[in-house]
Order: sequence, then structure tokens, then C-alpha cells
Amino acid sequence: MNDTHNIKCPCCNTILVVDRRTGKIVEERRPILDQSTGDRFEDAAKKVRERASLAEDKFRQMQKERQSRSAKLDALFKDSMQRVKESGDDSKPVNPFDMD
Repeated sequence: MNDTHNIKCPCCNTILVVDRRTGKIVEERRPILDQSTGDRFEDAAKKVRERASLAEDKFRQMQKERQSRSAKLDALFKDSMQRVKESGDDSKPVNPFDMD
């Protein structure tokens, strides 16, 4: 006969493992996911898959932001170059090391 008894909390789905002889809580098993399947291994695998998916989404978002920022900087550079060409100023900028 088993020396422990498993009791599941209806509110938080935590499983309490209670010793039958002493009545003390031996172990507390909190669910890995909010919507637990009941199988801890399956819950852990599901959580890993979700985390990988989340990382992939964040990576794609950062790539889009980087490309957008790069496009904005390129446009700003081209606009500045166009303004310099339109102004007709062909002189070189002053080199701070030549000021001695």
C-alpha cells in the first residue's frame, strides 16, 4: 500500500502529497502551466515549445526594427547628401587637427 496520498487543490491545481500516517505534507507540486494537462512531462515540453516560439517572435520583431532603423538612417543620409549637393558648397570641412 502507498504511504502517501495525493490531494489536488481545485483553485490552483497544486497537488499536495500527504503522508498517510503523520498527515504532514511531504511534497507540494505546483502546476507548470496555468492550463495543466495533468502530465508534468507534457506540461514542461509544452512550456519549452512556447518559450521557443516566443523567442522566435522576439527575434523577428527585432530584425524588423533594425531594418526599419537602418532604412531611416539611410534616408537621412541621402537627404543630407542631397542638401549638400544642392547648396553647391564643395569645400572640405575643417579638420580640428589643422587648427594648431
